[in-house]
Amino acid sequence: MRIRFQPLVVRLAVLAVLAALGACRGRELPIVPGDDVAMAGEVADGAGGVPEGPASDGASDATAAEPEWDEPEGAMTLDPAALLGPAMHRSCAGGARRDGPPISIVVSPARPLARRPLRVFAAADRELDVEHFLVRAGGDAEAVPAEETWGGPPWGWAAAVAAPPPGRLSVCLRLRGEEGAETCVSVEVAPEEPGGAEPMASGVWPIERAWDRSAERIYAAWIARLFLTEPGMSAGWRPLHQATRDRQRNLLWNHLDLGEDEAESLSHVVMEPDCGDTPYFLRAYFAWKMRLPFAAHLCPRGDPGSGPGCDGRYFTNLAPAFDGVADPVERFDRFLADALARWVHSGTARTLPEDEFSDFVPLELSRAALRPGAIFVDPRGHLMVLTRWLPGTEDRIGTLYAIDGHPDQSITYKRFAPSTFFYSPKARTGGFKAFRRVLFEDGAFCFASNAALAEDPPATRYAVEQFAFADAAAFHAHVAGLLNPYPPDPVLAFRDRMELLVELLVDRESAVRHAVEYMDSAGWVTVPIPDGAAIFATSGPWENYASPARDLRLLIAADELLGFPQLVRENPGLFRLPEGRTAAELDADVAAAWEQGLRELSFPYTRSDGSSWTLTLGDFLQRLAAFETAYTPNDCPEVRWGAPEGSDELSTCAHRAPAGQRRLMAGYRGWFSARRQPSGP
Repeated sequence: MRIRFQPLVVRLAVLAVLAALGACRGRELPIVPGDDVAMAGEVADGAGGVPEGPASDGASDATAAEPEWDEPEGAMTLDPAALLGPAMHRSCAGGARRDGPPISIVVSPARPLARRPLRVFAAADRELDVEHFLVRAGGDAEAVPAEETWGGPPWGWAAAVAAPPPGRLSVCLRLRGEEGAETCVSVEVAPEEPGGAEPMASGVWPIERAWDRSAERIYAAWIARLFLTEPGMSAGWRPLHQATRDRQRNLLWNHLDLGEDEAESLSHVVMEPDCGDTPYFLRAYFAWKMRLPFAAHLCPRGDPGSGPGCDGRYFTNLAPAFDGVADPVERFDRFLADALARWVHSGTARTLPEDEFSDFVPLELSRAALRPGAIFVDPRGHLMVLTRWLPGTEDRIGTLYAIDGHPDQSITYKRFAPSTFFYSPKARTGGFKAFRRVLFEDGAFCFASNAALAEDPPATRYAVEQFAFADAAAFHAHVAGLLNPYPPDPVLAFRDRMELLVELLVDRESAVRHAVEYMDSAGWVTVPIPDGAAIFATSGPWENYASPARDLRLLIAADELLGFPQLVRENPGLFRLPEGRTAAELDADVAAAWEQGLRELSFPYTRSDGSSWTLTLGDFLQRLAAFETAYTPNDCPEVRWGAPEGSDELSTCAHRAPAGQRRLMAGYRGWFSARRQPSGP
């Protein structure tokens, strides 16, 4: 199979490949009355100061000074004042840093019961030589080996304790050798099952702990284990609560002992976020379980250049708006659905680094800072949550793993690449960020100031170094260098790049399948196509099930892959060249890896009649032109996968987009062939 390599046209594409080695709207509310169809796409120079670039699933970049409360049909009627409360933003000038112990241990459930199994897990900021957990009850002591470990940082260890007796229980993490010290926690095991948990008189959940260094460490370890996937494996969830209901993944499964994570329970947690909601849903879920303070600012959407301009209003877990809901799980669900999902959006996170009326702070670029639970903000309107730093070795390419939400409520994986981690030096509203620490002291909330956070450990330290790069290429190359301390082997790097593209194709297959399921349920009633640039971000079924932004990113990723052999030839110093291999022999090695990948890397998709059809990487690369008009949900899956006219593959197609819609897509084709998302009006 002969597929012509393409030259690297710009410096970004040259260094971006190494960086790879080493949009979202959904239920977001219109923020201007009557502005119910928001245009998106990155603004051009002179309109927010951000150049055009790879596509985002972004939501509206329209600016408004005042967020509006929306009441969708069937929603709980709320008084916004009851949600917001009387307070405005207050910064904490000092006392924000709380060190805590170097090792954190959690016993779950929060109220252990005699003769019922417990789960224990520990987290530390450095890798430790752990011997076992030591469990002491009464006069007895039992060594319990760690069943699993992961990391890091932070590094984590987990184990199960079977049927502890009533009374005081001590759980310790014991280290081997000279480090044979123990870090312990003690809990009281109740002799019998207590009555049901009483709901708070006011508020969604009580505050019993503080966001200190230990709490942040546990949060990062919990995120890492919840979304842990080994290299070469794929995973995804739809919606997010599929992950939290997995008792193997979720270290806090049923931590409150309310049946909150059991699908068969009468009241259980429902989490259905899109990308803008996903970081907040995860943070709120953890804070609810661990009885930590939670707050989120109310912000207009703003724009990529100047941010939303939040005015200091915020809401918290102590808001009385849901006091009429007796069941504590249902009360939390209403908080998620009727407050978080309706008030926060992807624009909330894209604040300028110096803005203290914000929920996030920018981070330094280091392994200690870019931990699970941190986020990456695409300034054009998309958020991702970091889940793992996988360092490179001599035989493995290092990368960052992240998850993101989509309008169809699916949660998918992303790996570090220029087409997914978009950076522009002109958009200081994006980049890597961590949640700003929320404190609850003397009965009032406050937010750690930038000055206070500048003295924090790396995981929450305020730093602005990521905004100093001259261009995107330098940013991506720097992060790639951190991920890959060893120069990568070019053949290994090329193979990794091919696998990354296939991962994106597998994600797209899920999205197309969800679209077909929706169209089947709707009787294939035509989904209208928006006008012009609005195809990239609107609302309703088109936003949920069309794939123009996803397909544009795929085309850009394909171009980067096709330019890789030229990258190796023109930049040999970026790679670890095999000793004794000539340039011609290295060219042959790369070409052989290419031919092998084209044949061997593949994925199946489901055709209209339910049969499976397998596409190879080579098939996709030969169909790039077809993917410039393959994004409408009104087409059958065969057309959306570029099946050639007259082919056996296309013979099962049962639906085609209306002729008028196809003419419009032909008119929009130039955006895709130029690999540029248009600016919104």
